[in-house]
Amino acid sequence: FRGFTGSELYVYELAKSLTKLNCSVTILSQIGGPLTEMAKKLGIKCVSFENAPGFKLGDGQWGVNTPEGFTPSTPNALYRISEVDYDIIHIQHKPVAERILNMYPELDKICTIHSEVMSKELENPIMNETIKKFIAIRPEIKSHLIENFDVPEEMIEVIYNPVDNEKFQPKNIPSENYVLFVGTIDYLRENTIRDLIVKTKELDMELWLVGEDKSNYLNDILENSHVKHFKSTWSVESFINRCKMTAGIQLGRTTIEGWMCGKPGWIY
Repeated sequence: FRGFTGSELYVYELAKSLTKLNCSVTILSQIGGPLTEMAKKLGIKCVSFENAPGFKLGDGQWGVNTPEGFTPSTPNALYRISEVDYDIIHIQHKPVAERILNMYPELDKICTIHSEVMSKELENPIMNETIKKFIAIRPEIKSHLIENFDVPEEMIEVIYNPVDNEKFQPKNIPSENYVLFVGTIDYLRENTIRDLIVKTKELDMELWLVGEDKSNYLNDILENSHVKHFKSTWSVESFINRCKMTAGIQLGRTTIEGWMCGKPGWIY
């Protein structure tokens, strides 16, 4: 919960809206950076896994008395030391979801599935009696859960990505001749980006990429004179309002934000 990528912004917008409904929200994640600070200013509590509610991190110094005598805690191991009073836990992404299921087996949960095409290690659903509902961010994901994982239809709700409708509005700004693609530059998006490079060149348009670089191919693609790269930013609407159109994967955040700003979108 640090930068401005899709899942992180999903959590931020959800938490922000819940606080407006007078809910108390705690975000448990890898924290630090601008997004964490923005959330804290809204009264959202942000804690790291090392400081998970109800747990204490072992350091080899503190411990417990047992019939065999004092047993020191194991360094860097988490110990459950108290109950927690959350009404519900919202989980996402399989590795983290499995961890939370082990940490809080007694609490009810809701699980969001963000993709039907991502790695099975990241987005496949987990069936557990404490997971009461699944959220699919588009209809295709709901069909995917039913057809490929036998998730009962009544357990799934389709709720699109939450977007700030005050931030993303049409502006009377002349469009510039570029297609905008927002997202982390990584292996998951490489084929999409390379296709967009070819298509925009054919149409004599520029391609602007906005996102953190976690790839080994950015320098290669920037050799194309019509391609520009910018770091991820909270103010992505400034790019959207100036672009000719957006490009996004499926019905993702950038597509919806672009539509809200009155921009057409290419959907990969």
